[in-house]
Amino acid sequence: MKSNLWTQTFDKVKNNPYDYKNQELFLKEALSILDEVFKHYDKFQLKFHLDKRSVEKAIWMLHLDALDSLRDCIALLEKKKHRIAGKLFRDITEVLDLAILFWWERDKDSPYLEKWYNNEIIQHEEFRKQIKKTKGIPIFEESRCIYKSLSMWTHPTYFVLKNSYSLGGKNAKMLIYDGHSELLILPQTISQYMWKIKDLILYFLDNVKRIGLIDWGELTIFLNKTIRGLKFV
Repeated sequence: MKSNLWTQTFDKVKNNPYDYKNQELFLKEALSILDEVFKHYDKFQLKFHLDKRSVEKAIWMLHLDALDSLRDCIALLEKKKHRIAGKLFRDITEVLDLAILFWWERDKDSPYLEKWYNNEIIQHEEFRKQIKKTKGIPIFEESRCIYKSLSMWTHPTYFVLKNSYSLGGKNAKMLIYDGHSELLILPQTISQYMWKIKDLILYFLDNVKRIGLIDWGELTIFLNKTIRGLKFV
């Protein structure tokens, strides 16, 4: 059996929170994919000098950071620790978008890469500016909306904090913090977080394909064997 979660819509996942078998399969498949990608990036061990300031080295480091954050998310959800996982969503996106920004600028005398190696923070706004120039207003607006929605997971918004509470008492309207007992953690919350991690893994894979630091053709063989309903080329 293979998980259907890879191709399910958010509403489908949200409305089927007790599909535990499907969720269990997804976590196993997701981890196996990330472990396989790690093997490809592991080939670069001892390939980059400490003082080298190349685009390839920066992307390698950023991709490994995103990859391990995704693996951490999976490990957390296996233990139903959704709060920390959610705080990583925007971080993973920022890391991947920074890698793309460096890749876009690879044939130029990019100020971004030099600033990054000098420990200056490259704001996500710089990535969106480049999208606006190269992809147009609609893609720019889409990226801005996605980033804004991810920021809700990083900041203590009511929407996100409410995911840590179930309801009980009179008229089932009284808040019960799920940290009181693991039994109180809502399956709806876990399933929705899984869906978002699925989205981030696919975004990561798209990032890997576009940049081409590793052998994408070799990786697609594994992906097509592992994921149901999607075709990687």
